[in-house]
This record gives sequence, structure tokens and C-alpha cells, in this order.
Amino acid sequence: MKNVGIWVVSLLMVMVFFTGCDRVRASLGKPTSADLVKISDELKAREQFLRDSIAAVRAAEARQDSAVQPADQPVNQPAAQPTVQPSTQPAAQPSAQPAPSAGQPLKRYYAVAGAFKNPEGAQKYVEILQANNLPVHLFDFKSGLKVVCMEGHDKLEDAQRDVATLKELKLADSDPWIYNTNQKLHK
Repeated sequence: MKNVGIWVVSLLMVMVFFTGCDRVRASLGKPTSADLVKISDELKAREQFLRDSIAAVRAAEARQDSAVQPADQPVNQPAAQPTVQPSTQPAAQPSAQPAPSAGQPLKRYYAVAGAFKNPEGAQKYVEILQANNLPVHLFDFKSGLKVVCMEGHDKLEDAQRDVATLKELKLADSDPWIYNTNQKLHK
């Protein structure tokens, strides 16, 4: 009788081990194998979406870069740069450094320190940046936001260094980001 009990218990343990694992995991509130497969598929789909998005952005940038230099223009002359200028604050508040003059083109990348709905908030943030000896430029976005940026750069890496500087200073609760002027979000 004792041997039969050991066999029954052993058989039950084997059944739980091989067939009831998901049932046991579910009863413990853990994900089952089906849940794990679903999570894995979702992660793979997200990763593919990110790869596709990055490829699309790079392709769009390549198209924009090639559109800057027309095919009929001689190679040794630089391509014409857009003359769209960022809006600056009114003359009554000349605390931000002036935007590029009408003869100078916009830089391509700007490290954005903050975006504000009201001009007073933007002005206060400009003063904070200037108190930290950081160069400041302002954009008026078409959405109505006043965007406070550091100086512009033609290379993405330089703007990324500005973003790292802003993150180190921790001057705001929000994270700094990079504005590409080819997006044409400014007025």
C-alpha cells in the first residue's frame, strides 16, 4: 500500500511538471507560455516598427539633403540655403541672442531646452539659461509655442552634445530634445 502511494504522488508530480506547468503558473499569477509567446511577438513587432521608423527618417533626411543641391547646379558651388529665420522676442525684451540675420541661413539642428505657451514662461527660462552662460535662440512655432533653444549646429552630434549639457544641468523637469529645422515647424 505504501508503494502505491509513492507511485501516485510521483505520477502526480510528473503530470504537474510536464502538463500542469501553465496551470500552476497561472494560479500563481505568473505568465503562461502562451502569454510569454504573445509578449515576445509584441516586442519583436515594436522593434521592427522602430527599425522601420529609423529607416524612414534616414530616407527622408537623405531626400532633403539631395533636394538642397539641384542637379543642374555646379558641384563646386554650395547649394542655396533657405532664408527662413526663427522669430525672436520683441525688441522690448532683447535678452535672447539674436537669430541669424537675413543673409545667414538657419542651422539645421537646435537643442531645445523648453517650449512654452506663454511668453513670460519662455522669458523666465531664457534668463535661467543665460544665468548659466548658455547661448539662447527663440523660435515661434506654428502651433503657437515659444521654443527656447541653444545655439544651432549643422552637425547632429554637436546638437546632441548641447542636449547632454542641458540634461546635466537639470534646469527643467522635461527632457531636452533636438529640433531639425527641415521639419519646418517654426514660422
